This record gives sequence, C-alpha cells and structure tokens, in this order.
Amino acid sequence: MGKCYLQSAEASSAFLNPVPLEGDEYKKGERKDTSPIREARFINIERVKPDPDQPRKKFDQDSLERLAESTRELGEIIDPLTVEYDEQGDIFRIISGERRFRAAKMVGLETLPCLLKEVDDKKRILLQLIANLQRENITPLEETAGIRTLIEKFGYSQTQTAKILNKSKSYVSQTLGLERLTPSAKEIVQTSELSKEALIQASREKDPEKQVKILKKASDEGHTVRQIRENIIEGDSFDENPLKKTDRNQKSFKKWAWTPKHKGFVITIQFKGKQNASEKANLIRVALKEANNHLNDGN
Repeated sequence: MGKCYLQSAEASSAFLNPVPLEGDEYKKGERKDTSPIREARFINIERVKPDPDQPRKKFDQDSLERLAESTRELGEIIDPLTVEYDEQGDIFRIISGERRFRAAKMVGLETLPCLLKEVDDKKRILLQLIANLQRENITPLEETAGIRTLIEKFGYSQTQTAKILNKSKSYVSQTLGLERLTPSAKEIVQTSELSKEALIQASREKDPEKQVKILKKASDEGHTVRQIRENIIEGDSFDENPLKKTDRNQKSFKKWAWTPKHKGFVITIQFKGKQNASEKANLIRVALKEANNHLNDGN
C-alpha cells in the first residue's frame, strides 16, 4: 500500500497557515525569511500507534490524568507529536509524545498535530531516549535498557553515549551497573519509588540478599543512602569481634551495627556525645560487660 497522508484542506490550512493575529503588535513583515513546516499534519488518532520498542514502558497514571485534564480544558494538544510513517501497516508510529497521545485518547480527541519524520532505527532510539530523559522521567531500569541498546546494537562506546545524552561517563557507567541487580531486587524497583542513588548502592553489592535488604530499607523504611551505608554496608564489613577493628576515623565514628554470619541478632552502638577514641573504647567495654552480666543473670 502506498503512502497516504490524507487530511482535510481545512485542517491542513489551520495547522500550516494559522489565522493572523489582529492588532498593531502583529506585523506581516515578521513572516519574512520564514517557511512553513511541510511535514506538519493533523492525523486521525486511530492511525497513530505507540512504538512497542520505545525505551519507556511505564507511565504514571496520576501524571497522565493531570495532562488529560489540561488537554480537556484546552480542547487540543499544544505540542505536536513526532511520528514516522509505517507503509506496511499504513499507520504513523510515535517517535516521541506517547504521553500526549495517551492523554488525547483519554479525552476523546479525534485528530492529533504531528511532525512527520523519516528516520532509521538508530536515530529513532536516540530521539526516544533523549526525549524521555529530558522531559518524561524515564525509570532507571528503562534508561539502562535504552543505553544498553545504543552500546550493543549500534556500537557506541560509553564515552560516546555520555556525549550524545549530555551526561558524564560515570553517570552512564553507574546506570549500566543497575544490570547487576538480581530479579528479586528488580522486582522491588518496579513496584517502589526509589532514588537512583539507592539503586546504584544496591547494584554494587554482589550478595543478592544484601541487594534486597538495601532496597527494602530504602523503600519500606525510607532510609537514606547515608543511613544504609552506616547500618548495613559499613556495619556488615566489621570483624566478628567488635573490639578488634576500630573506625578508620575515630572522630567520625558515631554509629556502628554488627550482624554475625548466622544473622541471629544485631548489635548497634551509637554515640550521642563527643568522646575521644579512648572514651569510646571504654564505653563499649562497659556496655558489653553489662550485656554479658544480664545474660548470666537470665541463665
């Protein structure tokens, strides 16, 4: 089937040649050295389809409803969608603007303003990924998948990818590091609102149980990455004898947590005042001695 871009003369005229403004502030001379966008068209919404390969899969329902309400008030979509023509299906595939498309469907619009482009696979993915990163809050795992596609399918290096996305190389490296999350950890990510810092911290752990523990602390208990480092990561790294290894910086040592390998209990020590290293060590000895006395009294 050949290309078919049919639209009414009225719609074409309204979109490509808007009605001139009235008043002294409008001057025809301002149109000099400009040209119409011939790729711009009003297209029946039934012929516009989402791209199944687009990086973004998840759309926030509350955000969509707010956009739909705004669209309902205006009676139209302000910003045109970017689409490409699929000759095989005789449809227009969305390159960017799926949120606007969904909002328009929700309020029952019949036509959509669209900018028509002819792009290859590489440019399509780039346009979609960049549009999502800049405007639509793509999820970290979706971002990871999009960056991985650029690297594996199109041969970009991490440095090239960072330059294209206007990000640092470390940002790209850390984002790709999220691939190390186990299926159980990714399941938590999909169902929780988590900061990217928490995800990166979890992805650095090789132990699957610790990955899940970090993410649950961040999602269920609202722990910050700093608290997670203090309570889980740094605490677990101590030797089994709590007096055997001291903090590298005695002045900054304020809180410490320790869990034995069998995970039967947790010991947490937190200093509230300002003590020197010797005072802290003595307080720990007294606390452990008192805990031991309580155990003996219980027996």
